[in-house]
Amino acid sequence: MKLIWHGQGRTKKICFLLLFCCCLTFLCLGIVGCGKEEKPTGDITMPEDIAPNAESTSEIITDVYWDATYSMQGYTTIQQGNFYRTLPDDLGDLCGSLGEVHFYKFGEQITPLQGREHRQFSNPDAYNEVITAVGNVINQADENHITIIVTDLFESDADWSNVTQKLKEKYFSKHMGVAIIGVKNPFNGDIFDVGLNAAKFQYDSGNDANKYRPFYLFIAGPTGKIETFLAKWRERETFAGMQYVFFSEELSRDAADFSKMEIKGMDNFYSDAKLPIKDKRMVELGVSSADKPAMITASFKYEPPFGACNIDMTKLHTYVGVYVLGEDGWELSDAENDVKCDIAPSSDGDGKYDVTLKLTPEASLMADKINLLHVSAAPEGSGVLLPDWVKSWNMANYDIDANAFDGSKTINFLHVVGSLKDSMLMSAHPSLVNVNIVIDMR
Repeated sequence: MKLIWHGQGRTKKICFLLLFCCCLTFLCLGIVGCGKEEKPTGDITMPEDIAPNAESTSEIITDVYWDATYSMQGYTTIQQGNFYRTLPDDLGDLCGSLGEVHFYKFGEQITPLQGREHRQFSNPDAYNEVITAVGNVINQADENHITIIVTDLFESDADWSNVTQKLKEKYFSKHMGVAIIGVKNPFNGDIFDVGLNAAKFQYDSGNDANKYRPFYLFIAGPTGKIETFLAKWRERETFAGMQYVFFSEELSRDAADFSKMEIKGMDNFYSDAKLPIKDKRMVELGVSSADKPAMITASFKYEPPFGACNIDMTKLHTYVGVYVLGEDGWELSDAENDVKCDIAPSSDGDGKYDVTLKLTPEASLMADKINLLHVSAAPEGSGVLLPDWVKSWNMANYDIDANAFDGSKTINFLHVVGSLKDSMLMSAHPSLVNVNIVIDMR
């Protein structure tokens, strides 16, 4: 084919035609580009109100507060089979192996101890305080440390409701924990303020283990650090008659989220990976048909951490929230949804449970938006079961005469521990299941 040029005018027309074609091509590319999905910039993370706080992994600093009131003296007076007399050295050694350890004695006031002064608590002469103020210890405690209070859980004016309120505000509301180690120990001494008439009793257990009197290590601080302490304690201390209870947001040893859960089946959902999500606790799913029912089933293993209360799995409360990703991050949608959540024992057995979510995407999710479906399940108050030993170590604070008094039990112990449980549930909002699914409906 020949190209025949007919002067300068024809050249201008060809150049104009080429320029027009180029502009038209760029315009078309721009239109096509505007039609593509735009991925969010940066990683997609969970909303702050459902993401747990990260704990520091720094060295553990332990502050040990020793109840130096006269009622503690009786634990030192019998030498045979006495764990309490060796406890000052045991705590100094164990806590020192984890990091720094500081000792204090307290009654109404708190006094820091220097050097090896804490070893005095093995001897009866160290106990001369008359007022017990555990609340003052909580006020002073550094929440970033482990705080250990060695006490018989007596509080002057029986004001444990004030103590548990302080623990709720300082620890549970900040995703931290509280543990109690109970130890039955030989005892020969006076027990004060028993019953409504504040009677005093002399009690001698001798070396009869059935009559040993309890004392307690009351432990508060970051959950992970308490778990580390308890693990080390159990490695070293094998004294008979020890019991444990631990209150924290961690209701199961393995988190029941998608970092540990196994997806067993889906219907009208499919796995997707278009969005920048690095958090393994979240999964991204796509929807095949927005107007058809969708379902996903995942399983988890329920295994309480050491010392934690067992959960009645028939008494779980489920919360469902749908979030929408906007310019300023996640916003909780106020639209109604039809999400249903069912938690039932898995056919796999071995303590496993299946979580099944059912919904209609167009009814529950916002069209043309990136959605986050958040489902959590937590026990009702009656679904958190205190260990049996708490009840068996308890003695009600009624008018008690000499024949009814039992020095092997702690007055109002059930009330104290039950109050801690309630405070944890009300303030910390622990969850057994945390399912987070990102669904792009654009």
